[in-house]
Amino acid sequence: MIETLLEPFEVHGHQVVIGTSIGIAMAPTDGGDPDQLLRNADMALYRAKANGRGNYHFFQSEMDAQMQERRRLELDLRKALVANEFELYYQPLIEIASGAVCGFEALIRWNHPERGIVNPDNFIPVAEEIGLIVPLGEWVLRQACKDAVGWPANITVAVNLSAAQFRNPMLALSVVSALGQSGLAASRLELEITESVLLQDDRAVLDTLHQIRDLGVRICMDDFGTGYSSLSYLRSFRSARSR
Repeated sequence: MIETLLEPFEVHGHQVVIGTSIGIAMAPTDGGDPDQLLRNADMALYRAKANGRGNYHFFQSEMDAQMQERRRLELDLRKALVANEFELYYQPLIEIASGAVCGFEALIRWNHPERGIVNPDNFIPVAEEIGLIVPLGEWVLRQACKDAVGWPANITVAVNLSAAQFRNPMLALSVVSALGQSGLAASRLELEITESVLLQDDRAVLDTLHQIRDLGVRICMDDFGTGYSSLSYLRSFRSARSR
């Protein structure tokens, strides 16, 4: 089925290419009724997509436990922002020539009441999938600006922006609001983006980046050289610096 659906076909003279992922549950070992079989097949489908799409995967018993854990994480994550469970840690940025600290990068951590400190690798992807990344990103931006305004005037603060945040048309206004509420000078704020932001090749994304740049905020391409590493992405936004 996967191989057949991958073959191009024509619709009104246009070539169309599609693909599919398949989750498989077998009766009676994976379930004794249709509803249970469908749920288990859906979990297997989720795993197939996570493995890169265009794949198939059979249901495995541990998938159910993993899915339950995922649901608990989602529920806890939705409550965490309201309960003020997030914290910012700051990593120093060093100027190579002088060896002096020139700024700090804001790193978010989740201080879960039962799990303890949860690293962003474990919850940021979930926040992006469930749409929580926008309010969470706004909180990080506001808090980082609020903290940085009390630092020496020559010290900057860097905040990471997820590619998913650029789907929010109000992103530039969020930056304006964070600067206005904190009183931080725009020149002391640096927003770090990844190549995946420019890979979207979206006019709205570039417009948003230019709006932010016009505020006086600096844009930095983070982890340049670990992904596609094409200088064309830097040329598409000439005011970006790479790190």
